[in-house]
Amino acid sequence: MPQITLKSYQQAALNALGAFARAAQMKGPALAFGEQAGRPYNPDPFGAVPCVCLRIPTGGGKTVMAAHAVPLLAREWRATDAPVAVWLVPSDTIRSQTLKALQTAGHPYRAALEAHYGPGVKVCALEDVAQIAPPDWGRQAVVVVATIQSFRIEETGQRNVYSFSEAFEPHFRGTDAQRLAVLQPLPDAVVAAEEAAQDGKGVLKGFVGQPRWSLANWLALHEPIMIVDEAHNTKTDKSFTALKRLNPSFILELTATPIPARTNVLYHVSAQELAAESMIKLPIALAEHPQGWPQAVFAAVQTQRALEAEALKDEAEGGYGDKGYVRPIVLFQAQNADDEMPPEALRRYLIDELHIPANQIVVATGDVRGLDGLDLSARNCPVRFVITVQALREGWDCPFAYILCSLQKLSSATAVEQLLGRVLRMPYATRRGREALNRAYAHVCEAQFSSAAHALADRLINHMGFEALDVASMIAPAVNLPLFEENLPHPSVEWSEIATTFIAISPTPELQGAAGVSVVEVGGAPQVVVTGHISAELEGLMLVQVRGAKKLEQVREKVAEHNALVAAQQAPASRGEPFAPVPTLGYRTQAQAPLWPLEREAVLETVELDLMTPQAIQLPGFQVVAQSNTFEIYLKDAHVRLRPADASQIAMDYGASTITPDDLVRWLDQSLFQKLPDLTQTERRAYLTAVVNYLLHERGVPLVVLAQARFKLAQDIENRVAELRDQAARQSFHQLVLQADNAQGWLVEPDWQHPHLFEAGRYPAPVASRYSGRYQFPKHYFPVLADLKEDGQEFACAQLIDRHPKVRHWVRNLDTAPCGFALPTSKGRFFPDFVAELMDGRVAVLEFKGAHLLNDPYEIEKRLVGERWGQTSNGRAVFAWLTQTRDGLTTAAQLDRALA
Repeated sequence: MPQITLKSYQQAALNALGAFARAAQMKGPALAFGEQAGRPYNPDPFGAVPCVCLRIPTGGGKTVMAAHAVPLLAREWRATDAPVAVWLVPSDTIRSQTLKALQTAGHPYRAALEAHYGPGVKVCALEDVAQIAPPDWGRQAVVVVATIQSFRIEETGQRNVYSFSEAFEPHFRGTDAQRLAVLQPLPDAVVAAEEAAQDGKGVLKGFVGQPRWSLANWLALHEPIMIVDEAHNTKTDKSFTALKRLNPSFILELTATPIPARTNVLYHVSAQELAAESMIKLPIALAEHPQGWPQAVFAAVQTQRALEAEALKDEAEGGYGDKGYVRPIVLFQAQNADDEMPPEALRRYLIDELHIPANQIVVATGDVRGLDGLDLSARNCPVRFVITVQALREGWDCPFAYILCSLQKLSSATAVEQLLGRVLRMPYATRRGREALNRAYAHVCEAQFSSAAHALADRLINHMGFEALDVASMIAPAVNLPLFEENLPHPSVEWSEIATTFIAISPTPELQGAAGVSVVEVGGAPQVVVTGHISAELEGLMLVQVRGAKKLEQVREKVAEHNALVAAQQAPASRGEPFAPVPTLGYRTQAQAPLWPLEREAVLETVELDLMTPQAIQLPGFQVVAQSNTFEIYLKDAHVRLRPADASQIAMDYGASTITPDDLVRWLDQSLFQKLPDLTQTERRAYLTAVVNYLLHERGVPLVVLAQARFKLAQDIENRVAELRDQAARQSFHQLVLQADNAQGWLVEPDWQHPHLFEAGRYPAPVASRYSGRYQFPKHYFPVLADLKEDGQEFACAQLIDRHPKVRHWVRNLDTAPCGFALPTSKGRFFPDFVAELMDGRVAVLEFKGAHLLNDPYEIEKRLVGERWGQTSNGRAVFAWLTQTRDGLTTAAQLDRALA
């Protein structure tokens, strides 16, 4: 089965999880988390058991990430080929959907498991656990899908999962007492004397002080990997107790809205990352309709018709295959039954007044279930309008939802975030050729854009997992967007300024005199209204008037939200300004040859890697030292203690005399074939055999120990091959690319036919690395900046670029493809710090380096590549290598010289 391709942010989050698991093995979860996340780890309430969270906003694909996380944690934390995982979800509806997907061949969730464990992986519900034969546990991967409610209760006797069950007799009968001892300290795991006395059947009399034969105890015996979906629902004492009873070895939480004080967020995905991967539509084109609901409804219908026309043209032009058909749908949030426009009245209005065919409208409420049985993505489905009030059926998906029209006030409407989440999702997770189909649309009955934007921002932040900095690129007034092709771009207009009302702040004379501050009377009480960016000084004047830690934090959060919305208005990308194309680097093998993209892979094709040399088969960083009945594995100056081999936790019986070196080679080949794709199976097997024989016969490591340390061995082999490949690539890269006078070298030049494009809405800045300082960068192309601290030399360099009179606008370049600009190197790609468009039309690539890196060989290689790129551009491109001081020049003087 083909490997599922993860989105970049999904892979980055899983990479962070794997790195944490490896580090936690050696350093413990607290130290590993602190080093990786940059903040303290909260060990409560699970102590030494790692418990971390991946924060994935609505529409980010949490479930597929969880499916990939199971084998990752099995490998990196449990070192097992046959893990036991307990997958907890918040409701029975989600449980049924998740279980079906994980059991269905060909489904992406199932495929993620089968890629590691083959079709024999077992996925079951709680009621089927006893049906898995005892010998299969520890030899096949087992995933149990359940709701947290199945385990969350005060009295264990009230839940079958904790009750004594004779169905588990074959399982417990074959388990030795030493293994069962792990259950003794767990809450309510053993049979108490009082419990046995109350047992009318007398079954428990002989089990006093011993673990029950129960489903929960059988799972706990295997120290399962725990996946907790929508984990913010499990932050209660009952939930903690339930999780402890299952004796997890690792707890992975996934949620959009974690509870900050009680959650160890390891990785946080941003809205920009989702949009760059075409998971959600951005921005939300927000249109306010102060005249009332009739105007909002009419505008929503008109938007649907225009979008559908765009979708038909897009399908005809796009060549999307089976992902071409899109029929944009409006989700109406009608008013409540006792208001003017409840669902049925809205349906009649659409039919009678706007002449919409009745079969294009469905009502989905608690009483009317018009969506049941409908496949909205089918071509023969006529539905274009869905009317609801509170919330749609849990787990229901609407792949073609594009337009939210709320007849309720956003600030008071319940469950509007659920409808908004449906509208944000991109059909097929595929970007469309027509820009209008890459946006979401919201028509609301609000008096002004500022209040509507704030209400929408509150929903996005408080209920959907986004942050104030996300909102800066998520909301735009519809009036400023050229929505459809037949419309000419709107002329430049002044956006209505973001105005935020701060109710709890008294208007002192100093505050009233500050720029952008006004005072209005509401109900006889003065209220402070602020427009424009709120500086640190202005925020200080506001906070002086606030009492109480909670109110202070609320004002700070509101200031951050306000400034984010203001930033969205000011950024060049938000105003529709284009960014000049930035050429990539290409090469020709001779003067008249085609220009090919210059990439590391092209260099590697000229290299023949010999892995059968004595140097190649040695693993200098890999050492194994026996310590009583355990082993210490040393890997590149770090080490981890392994427990003795346990047949219940590993798929191969490593204690048996039948294990052979060939068995280990086959396992290594299966584990590494995707990570060593440029080797044929014959080459790979020969190399792995040579490595294993060297360790067995030259280093004297016992086979049983190598088998137990197989995951660390595979990791070190992968690293060793990468080192050898880097050495060969570096030598060839210097000969072919950097030595311009070499007759055997390539002709290198910028490729203007295939440039890198910086596009609005395509700036996936990770949450953890985004700039959040007070200083404003008005020329930065996007509303947010990636990877920039609010002080230091690099920050000062960014200020110089932003202020420079020859710079039109600039980008803090991302260090990931495809949204970041890169130049090739022998190791892969080099992502410069800054890219600017100059007033005269040139483009400039600027890299800032501290003095300690100036003589580093790889840094020198990057500088030489950049200089070749600039020197061969015929004056159309500039490359500058900036430092704090160089040749007696300050950073500012170096920048002046480069941009002259």
